[in-house]
Amino acid sequence: MSDFSKRLALDRMQNPSRERWLSHVTFRRRFHLLQKLIPAALVLLVVVYEIGPARWIHDVLGEDHHFVAEILMYGTVGPALAFLLLDFVGRWLDERDTAELQAQVLAHARESERISRELSDEALQTLFAASALLASLKSTLPEIPPETAATLRDTEQMLDQAIQKLRDHLQA
Repeated sequence: MSDFSKRLALDRMQNPSRERWLSHVTFRRRFHLLQKLIPAALVLLVVVYEIGPARWIHDVLGEDHHFVAEILMYGTVGPALAFLLLDFVGRWLDERDTAELQAQVLAHARESERISRELSDEALQTLFAASALLASLKSTLPEIPPETAATLRDTEQMLDQAIQKLRDHLQA
C-alpha cells in the first residue's frame, strides 16, 4: 500500500463526515457519467441497428419481419438499459450506505476506546491514591495491632497488583 493510500485510509477513518461527503461526490460523478453515456450508447446502438440488421431484415425478409424486429429491438433494449442503470444506481447506493455504516461503527468504537482509557486512567489514579493513603497511614500510626498491620499490608499488596494490571492493560 502506498503512502498516499495509507494517508487516505487514515483520513477516512478519522473523519467519517468527510468520507460521507466524498461518497456523495463519487456517487454524483458516477451518476453524471451514466447520464452522458447511456444516451450516447443508445444513439450509437440505434444507428448501428438501423444501418445494419434493420435494413437487412427489411430488404431480405420484408416489412412484416422488419416491424416485428423493431418491436423486439426497442421493446427489449430500452427496458434492459433502464434495468442496468437502476441496478448500478442501487449498487452505488448500497456501497454508500455500507461505507456510512462502517464509518459510524468505527467512530463509535473509537469513542468507546477513548472512554475506556479515561476510565482506566481514573481508576489507576484512584488506586494509587488509596495505596499512598495506606502507606501514610502505616507510617503515622506507630503502634498498630498485628492483625490490622497484616490487613493493611495485604490491602496494599492487592492495590499494587491492581495498579500493575491496569498499567499493563493501558500499555497494551
